[in-house]
This record gives sequence, structure tokens and C-alpha cells, in this order.
Amino acid sequence: MENNNDIIVNNKQISDQLSWYKSLFENASDSVFIVQPETWSVLEVNESAANLLGMEREELIGKSIQQFRRIFKLLQKGNSPVVLSELLLDTSDGQLMVEVSAKFINIFGENFIYVIARDVSEQRALTDKLVQADKFVLLGQITAGITHELRNPLAAINLNLQILQRNIENDSPLSKYIDTALQGVDRISRIIEVTLNFSHQSSPIMKMTNINSLIQPSLDLVASVLKRKDIKVELELEEALPEIEVDNKQIQQVLINLLTNAADSIDGKGKIIIKTNTIRATQPNEMDFVSLSITDTGSGIPPDDLPKIFNPFFTRKANGTGLGLPITQRIVYQHQGNIDVQSVVGQGTQFNIKIPILKKS
Repeated sequence: MENNNDIIVNNKQISDQLSWYKSLFENASDSVFIVQPETWSVLEVNESAANLLGMEREELIGKSIQQFRRIFKLLQKGNSPVVLSELLLDTSDGQLMVEVSAKFINIFGENFIYVIARDVSEQRALTDKLVQADKFVLLGQITAGITHELRNPLAAINLNLQILQRNIENDSPLSKYIDTALQGVDRISRIIEVTLNFSHQSSPIMKMTNINSLIQPSLDLVASVLKRKDIKVELELEEALPEIEVDNKQIQQVLINLLTNAADSIDGKGKIIIKTNTIRATQPNEMDFVSLSITDTGSGIPPDDLPKIFNPFFTRKANGTGLGLPITQRIVYQHQGNIDVQSVVGQGTQFNIKIPILKKS
């Protein structure tokens, strides 16, 4: 029989082991969830998991996370003891894409789901960028060939229509049909020109610039549209905005595209707010950014259209080419930046651009 001293020693060893395992669980860099099957209730989480979802541990424990149901089904059906998948989890700020590795663990004869989760939202965004870049390359190759082939026959059509126009009377019934045809030819010519500019991959000419200096020249170029619609422009520009390395003409093109879209979305009177500011890094390995936002009080973008606005040739405008925003996105990406949009139908739209401030080595 064990004496009392042996029992005390064994209990201390067990207690030390449990404390050691708990410490490993608590301090794991990955987010760990212990989940009750069939109810999907969280039985235990570590601090990393709580931080991932932006909640307190006490708030998470006992919470039913229905997204884990799919993991449970995969574990039941699969031959592998471990399931690797992606889930969209609810957080305090919205939703977050995470990669999860899950398996069954048996504790005192009962099965539980052991889940390790990692935030892959940035990785997913990078993948989306690469996919979009591949689309641009393919589109450029296709459209460059097509548009070059269209130019010659279109020029011949335009010439013959002008000859016909000169040889008939102005009051002839044919005159209005020829005018309509010439307007159509002109529109096709403009689409071809924009498409060729889109497909042409020119190397940017980079130099250090304060982007505040590019805003007024861009406004001057769209001034007629703004005055015609009685649109007021408000500037909220950071005075000590750092210089960033950009191609001035390309960034000006971005400004013109976004200002034109903003003006087009406003029916009659309205307002456009242009704001610049510096976003400072909160972590040592992060970068500082210059931020540019353009906000309008226009009609807004329907939720179903938002995912499509950067797709080439997608447009709801009667005379639009559908290339303004794809070109804008490509320019921002060439500058290692990000562009995103928020919009509410009937209230307006805001485009936000962030371009990194390169640190001098």
C-alpha cells in the first residue's frame, strides 16, 4: 500500500503536469477552441482565441458557434483524423476568414472537437489581388489584339459616313440617321482608346510627392462637371502630409476617375469630400501609410454590384466603358497600395486608398 507521503508526491506531480499543460494551452500563439459536438458550444478557449474574435473569454465560453457544425460533419465523414478548412467566424467587428485545423479528442470517454484557428484574411486578400492581376494580364492581351483589329474598319466606316453627310442636304431624312451613326462610331472609338490605354502596361515614373499637390489640378480638370451639377467640394487635407513615392500622372488619373464617378452619382446638388491623412503603424513590423478618401453624397452602389465594380467592363452607366475603376485599382496596386469602398444606397459612397510610406534604409 502507498503511504500518505507517496500519495502527496503523486498528487503534486499530477498538479504540476496539469499546470504545465494549461500553461502551454494558455500561451499558444494559435487560437485554440474546445467545442462540444452537436451543440457547438465553446467549452474552453485560450487568450489568443478571445483576441482573434475580439471578445472576452467569459463571453466566448458557453457560446454556440454554428460554423463549427460543418467541421463536425467533415470529421464524421472523413477518413482522416484531422480536417483542414476555412470558416467565416463572427467577431465583435464583423466577420473574419480563418483557417482551422480540427480533430476529435477523447476526454474521460467523451468526444470533443479540438480546433486550432489562424487568421488568413490578409492572405485571402493577397490571393484575390493576384487573381485580379492575372485577369488584367489576360484581358490586356486579348483586348490589345481586338482593338487594333477594329481600328482600321472603324476608320473606314467613319470616313464613308462623313462623305455621305457632305453629299446630302441637311434637311434630308437620311441626315439624322447619319448623325446617329457617327455618334455611335465616335463612342466606339472612345471605348477603343480607353481599352488600349488599359491594356498598355507602362512603367510608372516614380518620384517623391505630396499628393495634396495633385488634388487641385485634378479638380480643375473636372470643374465643368462639378459646376454643371452644382456640386460643392470640401477639402480636409493634412497639412504636414508626408511625401510618398508615386507616379504623379497615374495618381492624378486615379483622382480624376474617382471624382468623375462621384460626380456622376450625384443627381443635381451634392457634395464631395476629399480627405488626406497619415496612418501610423501600431506594430514594429507594420508600415506607415498616406490615406486618401473621396466621399460623395450620391445615389450609392447597390450591395449586389459592390463585388463587381472592379471587374473590367462592368458598368451601370449608359455611356460608361466599365474601365475607370479597374484602371484605378491597377494603379493603386502598382503603388503597393490598397483600395476599398463603402457605400449605402441613397446616401453615398466612400473610396479609401492607402499607399505605403517607404522608410529610408
